[in-house]
Amino acid sequence: MKSLFALLAGLALMLPVMTGCSGEAEPEVPTSAAIIGSMKSNLQVVVDTGEGGSGLDVLRSDFEELQKQAPEKAAAVEKDYESLMKAAKPEDRKTLAAKIIAGLE
Repeated sequence: MKSLFALLAGLALMLPVMTGCSGEAEPEVPTSAAIIGSMKSNLQVVVDTGEGGSGLDVLRSDFEELQKQAPEKAAAVEKDYESLMKAAKPEDRKTLAAKIIAGLE
């Protein structure tokens, strides 16, 4: 009986190791194409509405990811991005957002 218990206890301890412990999937790293697509989509909202202020927060995170995944694209639009973040007028934001979209092509 003791040997059966020892065998079952040993199997119970080995099961997590054999199954990969947590079983959680690796977090996916977004591709540069996905980041560019997300940024274009969010910029299009600015083109359509002229939205500013906290509405631009999502663009900040998109731009940070763009700098990591596609630094050459980020560098190409950085000046216009910085201007967009500071723009006070909706029409200026619309123009700058459209310019950034064209720069991401």
